[in-house]
Amino acid sequence: MKRLLFTLTVLLAMLCPVGVALAASSQNITITAIPTFIAITNTPATWTINGITGNGFILPNTTYYSNPLGDTTAPASTVADGSCRFTVTNASSSVALDLTVTFGNFSNGDASTNSDTGSNGATSFGAYAWYSGMTYSSKVIAKTTGSSLLYDEWSGSTLKWGAEIKTQSNAWTVGTSMTATMTITATAD
Repeated sequence: MKRLLFTLTVLLAMLCPVGVALAASSQNITITAIPTFIAITNTPATWTINGITGNGFILPNTTYYSNPLGDTTAPASTVADGSCRFTVTNASSSVALDLTVTFGNFSNGDASTNSDTGSNGATSFGAYAWYSGMTYSSKVIAKTTGSSLLYDEWSGSTLKWGAEIKTQSNAWTVGTSMTATMTITATAD
């Protein structure tokens, strides 16, 4: 009888384990991925050199600014909003942005080329970019490619900025209109 009772107790203990915790054999991990999203807009999308307050015609060896206060008026030592024609808008980028401005060669007519040095010469022009709040003397050369950063780690909503060009030193041989493309580019910081 004792033996039967012992056997029944062991069998019951095996069928109903009391206080035994089972270890988990797997565990879920929640993964979060936040994409780098860059979205900017810029207005206006055009600039007629010497066409803001001037007559739209350019002279050799002359510096022109995208300055609403005057085409041949340089910004103050600290650039103010009013001296900037362009406004770049951060259209919901998810990261801080580095801004760069490039200024391509002209096509048509005498097709002046960018010297990429900020200086002009025979058949070449120099170009710079600047933004509101910066020290004007710190303006950045706007090259055809490989320009230095105009703004490092920008995370604002809007930024006023401008550009300038020093036209080629010699006279043009034709009066045909020339066009070039200036591009503001945002990259993830």
